[in-house]
Amino acid sequence: MLLALILAAQITNVADAADEKHPLEVDLEAGYVHARTQTKIARETTAGGGIQLNDELDHVRELDAVEMRLAVGLWHDLELHAFATLAIRDQQSWSPTGSVSTLASNTVNVSGCGGAGGCSTAQPILPLTGTTQRQGFFDPTVGIAWAPINEEREMRLRPELFPEGHAYATWALGVDYTLPIGNRTDDPSRFGFNSPGGNGAESRKAHVITAWTAFSKRYKVFEPYFKLSGSLPFAAKSAYDNCAHPELLSDVAVANCAGSWNGETGYKPPFEAGAVLGAELVVADTGDQRFSFDLRGAMTWHGPSRGYNQVSDALGKLTYTDEYLTTSGSVGLYGRVARWFHMRVYGMLSQDSAHFLTHEDIGEDKNGDGKVTISEGTGVAAPDQNPNYDFRVDQPGRRLRAEPALTWSVTGTLSLNF
Repeated sequence: MLLALILAAQITNVADAADEKHPLEVDLEAGYVHARTQTKIARETTAGGGIQLNDELDHVRELDAVEMRLAVGLWHDLELHAFATLAIRDQQSWSPTGSVSTLASNTVNVSGCGGAGGCSTAQPILPLTGTTQRQGFFDPTVGIAWAPINEEREMRLRPELFPEGHAYATWALGVDYTLPIGNRTDDPSRFGFNSPGGNGAESRKAHVITAWTAFSKRYKVFEPYFKLSGSLPFAAKSAYDNCAHPELLSDVAVANCAGSWNGETGYKPPFEAGAVLGAELVVADTGDQRFSFDLRGAMTWHGPSRGYNQVSDALGKLTYTDEYLTTSGSVGLYGRVARWFHMRVYGMLSQDSAHFLTHEDIGEDKNGDGKVTISEGTGVAAPDQNPNYDFRVDQPGRRLRAEPALTWSVTGTLSLNF
């Protein structure tokens, strides 16, 4: 998640082995990240026959984390690597935007108002002010990277025929696998109105396969680079499922979680695809020593998911999030003081596009009768109704939406190369 901040520079660098200078290369990296994300959360309301958005909550997330990476050369420009992120403090807090809140004055039941008497009393949807905190390791990642073409290895073009320079750009590619290990799972049900205090876990228990490819080319003092990546996730069996706490869901949850919707109500991590375009401006390069400025822009698409977002803690459950786009820019300083010692410092600014945070489908035709039968709080059997569907926030006209979220972060890392 955050490692891209550390590895933006030297994006095609791959640990080496069986080389004259590096019989066996081992890279050890450790970095510190501080990030702060601010989001305004709005809610749909119906007025004048139409739907409008009213600001409801201000959400802030602050993360302090240490990132560690180990890379070992296996052969010429072929490495095996592993990295892990340890959250020292991952805090989320939210508070009302104004003095009037539809979240507090809500009268709609989580199951709807189809029963006798309907919904006539105020039923706050979530605590309007709250703070939650997590700590511990995120799911770790292992992978392999290979540079089939390394600019430094290739012969120069004949100087009498071509300008001085290298014949090829460096090309690197790799595959990473995120492992869902550890005993604790990130459980949002422990927050919201049920918060017992204490720290939650960071592990979301998903298998994630990420493939990437990157290119870089040195033009005297200018070294541009480009990277493409894509991630394919699969939730592990130990991932959180909203049906673990049917008391937080609608009236059909007990029956449908064990019946027609069994296995369909849990964590669904998003597919992701990203592109990075940047360049290093090399101000000094003497072989073993190098100093450069790094400027980078990136875009990441996050597919629709049922997962952890800005309102999951306040509601105490996973919610369905629409797709959105993250755009970011960063500037950094890279220094190689000696062949074996590297350092990087970066500052980054990014923005997430606006997207809905609560958008579950009401159900689907499970029994094949050509229609979708729902209970809406009446207590009748309704195997078609999605037990995750919340009439308070998933119904059009009541949904919660994240307005464009702004994140700034600072990253520093040290690297030892043997």
